[in-house]
Amino acid sequence: MSSNNNTSITLAILQLQSAFRYPSLILGFTLLIGGVLGNILNIIIFIKVGNYKNNACSLYMFIRAFIDLYILLAGLATRMLATGFQMDFTLMNRIWCKTRVGFLDINSQSTFTLICLQAIDAFMCSSPSALVRQKSNIQTARYLVIGTLCFWCIHEIPFFIFQDLVIVGGTPMCIGTNAIFAQYRSYFVALCVVTIIPIIVISIFGFLTVRHMKTISVTRTLSSLTRQTISMALFQIVAVLVFNGPNAASIIYSVATANVAKDSYRRAVEQPISLLIATYSYGPFASSFYCYCLSKRFRFQSVVSLKELVCGIHTNQVFPSTQRSGTRTQLPAYVNN
Repeated sequence: MSSNNNTSITLAILQLQSAFRYPSLILGFTLLIGGVLGNILNIIIFIKVGNYKNNACSLYMFIRAFIDLYILLAGLATRMLATGFQMDFTLMNRIWCKTRVGFLDINSQSTFTLICLQAIDAFMCSSPSALVRQKSNIQTARYLVIGTLCFWCIHEIPFFIFQDLVIVGGTPMCIGTNAIFAQYRSYFVALCVVTIIPIIVISIFGFLTVRHMKTISVTRTLSSLTRQTISMALFQIVAVLVFNGPNAASIIYSVATANVAKDSYRRAVEQPISLLIATYSYGPFASSFYCYCLSKRFRFQSVVSLKELVCGIHTNQVFPSTQRSGTRTQLPAYVNN
């Protein structure tokens, strides 16, 4: 009787893992293909338009396009190979074991920091106070971008030291060799830095920005470029909340039940669900272009930029003097719908 129960449990586990495996693969490849294409288009459009050179929020978006592209190629693509095709290169190469997650963490922490800076910049740009609006400037944004990248690079140095490829019971495992640092990463980095803190920051500043934008007097004082970058930042905030919410709940659950004794069936149920959520959490890195495309004018500028790139078609248009820089008239990539 016991043997029959064990057989039925094993069969149920296999069916459950199979049921989650294919949706996870489909979701992963969808995010990978759509995200890589979207980030490449973002880079092309921002380079063609050039607003990142004099607008803080546009600079954050432009830098994030490169970072998100790396995360998708080095993170999601290799995850799909490991979970879908059992090709885990971290178990085959010691250098890749030491560097893959470390560089992914640097980039993911940087992109969430830049998303928070986007939200703060949108808040400052929409402020009724002219003094607060003046604090949003490209020079400060450049320093913040450089400081963000340098800080997270330094922060991640211990990971490169402690992470290693070791043999445990005859099985190769890519794990951290320092228990204290592993707890720090689990309880602070994973739980706070890339989940709870960004969600809180962007929720607060997003809410305050929406309140500002509802004030007619404030909206009238903003340039069309500023209004559009604020809208794009708000769209990105919504995407982060949608994709990061389940991941935050999953991490909180994992931390809360870390010391709970779990039978094989419960572990088998939790593992595919956590893998699906982990794949889903790549959404913020893949969705920025499609969030920006909610703007009709951004879609138009995307078409114009691609025509110029592919067909060599240049569109000559005349815009108000507020969109001019020096003697060169710039295409207003992001203006109100």
